[in-house]
Amino acid sequence: MILMSPVGTLIENVTRVSGLGDKAGTLIGVLAGFMFAEPGGFMAFRDRFCAIGLGDVFDSWMGGHPNMRYTNGNEMRHALGVADMRVIAERTGLPESVLAGVMAAAVPQLVRAVTPGGRLPTAMPADLEPLARTCAQAEPAAVQDRDAAPARNIRRWRWLLPLLPLSLLAYCGWQGSTADSADAALKDTRHASPG
Repeated sequence: MILMSPVGTLIENVTRVSGLGDKAGTLIGVLAGFMFAEPGGFMAFRDRFCAIGLGDVFDSWMGGHPNMRYTNGNEMRHALGVADMRVIAERTGLPESVLAGVMAAAVPQLVRAVTPGGRLPTAMPADLEPLARTCAQAEPAAVQDRDAAPARNIRRWRWLLPLLPLSLLAYCGWQGSTADSADAALKDTRHASPG
């Protein structure tokens, strides 16, 4: 049962500190995949925090450190960048407006869980892989809706396609008759005017 496992404990901790409820598991799965997927893996993820002067805070999250320090949503957004925060929001289904604050509570818990004894992992822990894989395979509803919308629009207007060539022919015929009428009127005015 997942609640008896280390991953279950992690999800319970994240649920408690973030108030996410059922979405806590999804957030952990997405973050774990994100944390280990980029080139350089976990160390590259840590480097993002070091680059903005939060390396010591990040290190306090690691499993062997006795005193965890925390960051806020703005620092989390600054460390990860707007584009990656948007990707995480899409994958978790969480609004961007709340994601940074939730991640400020969740990321330290996840880092602590993947660094037992303060050791830096070289790969995603095996017990997190199924959750990360499940979250990667489950396409977010927002993405599904976005991808389905063009197909729905095409189906909705598909019946107009046969009318397009007919409309084009009718328009060309109308243009031709208008041009003929204009030519006839021009000839009439030439004959009527004294030469």
